[in-house]
Amino acid sequence: MKIEKILIVDDELLVRNFLSETLKRSGMEVATAENGRKALQILKDSTFDLVITDMKMPDLTGIDILRKVKESSPGTLVVVITAFGSIENAVAAMRLGAFDYLLKPFSPDTIEAMIEKAQDHRSLVEENDYLRQHVTTGGHQAFQVIGQSPAMQKILSDVAQVAKSNASVFITGESGTGKEVIARALHTQSLRAQKPFIKVNCAAVPDTLIESEFFGHEKGAFTGASQKKLGRFELAHNGTLLLDEITEIPLSLQPKLLRAIQEQEFERVGGTKPVKVDVRLISTSNRDIQAAIAEKVLREDLFYRLNVVPIQLPPLRERPEDIMPLALYLLARMTLENHKEKKELSEEASEKLLAYSWPGNVRELANVIERAVVMDDSPVISPSQLFLDNTAQASLHDLEKQLIIEALNTHREKKKQKKV
Repeated sequence: MKIEKILIVDDELLVRNFLSETLKRSGMEVATAENGRKALQILKDSTFDLVITDMKMPDLTGIDILRKVKESSPGTLVVVITAFGSIENAVAAMRLGAFDYLLKPFSPDTIEAMIEKAQDHRSLVEENDYLRQHVTTGGHQAFQVIGQSPAMQKILSDVAQVAKSNASVFITGESGTGKEVIARALHTQSLRAQKPFIKVNCAAVPDTLIESEFFGHEKGAFTGASQKKLGRFELAHNGTLLLDEITEIPLSLQPKLLRAIQEQEFERVGGTKPVKVDVRLISTSNRDIQAAIAEKVLREDLFYRLNVVPIQLPPLRERPEDIMPLALYLLARMTLENHKEKKELSEEASEKLLAYSWPGNVRELANVIERAVVMDDSPVISPSQLFLDNTAQASLHDLEKQLIIEALNTHREKKKQKKV
């Protein structure tokens, strides 16, 4: 669920109107209250996704509003408004559970950036709640990341170990192996879990715009820059920034990126004032990193700055023990997301999944399962409903066949134990 319904609490009419008009232009449903008591009355009758409240008001303070909201509607995010000289009040509010704060005076861009952070946070929380409530594997909740193979168990152990630190993590692996899933696991287990998780797909941003995407820009910085924009570093302040496919960043931008990482500050495009940030960096790549460095695609000093803790994800074909747990999780998830009745895999369908080499890794498995769920309403999925890329099917040697048989037997044995 997105941020759509917002309550503004402020005793200043100009502030209420400015916030209300800005948010309504973004398609938000907005209610306003000129004091704390009226706000509490509104909150009794309605639930809001976000409450924006001034810290200093004649009757109740922003802290009072925050406490009441957290008591009656824990899922509602609260943003407090304060003057620059009273920033300690905002810090106190955040310690009590406020999501963020706005410093007076603020611009439409500042409000937009705050809403974007709130949207990202809400999406991440709801994704984790969904997994907790609906999907379990082997007695363990699926939000902990699925992986019964020794290789994945070692990775999950490393994730738990490094998550509480601020160390930069570099995740490598083939496309579709789950690099972003591991990045999210690092964030949700970290001390920054309640703060933004911001992703930049470096391969999807044009070279001409990527500096602005990272660091933002000032109004008039270039043709088309009609307003100030906050970059991903700023949006991720106090949270986690995922640099997805880091090797696709232009070489010309890498020195500025390195400086921003080292000093935790940067300047917006067209700006002269340093912007300080506190972000935890996670980078990913599906390339051979040493080859990328040798080919002058990735600066070696930048790589070593990002590669404090390396995590290498194995392809799915090297961990057949994980195929069926992943398939069952994906089946449960896809049926819920597509509003279908509960389904199960036939033993023949399971054998087909286990015999396949999965060149597209977990992403391909997810696509295969979702297609089977969407295209047929039968309660049991048969082999004919699983559309695999047979041109990529590897021929199996005796050892591979034995591994598949053992994995299938293990799966059957676990199903028997659950039924007992």
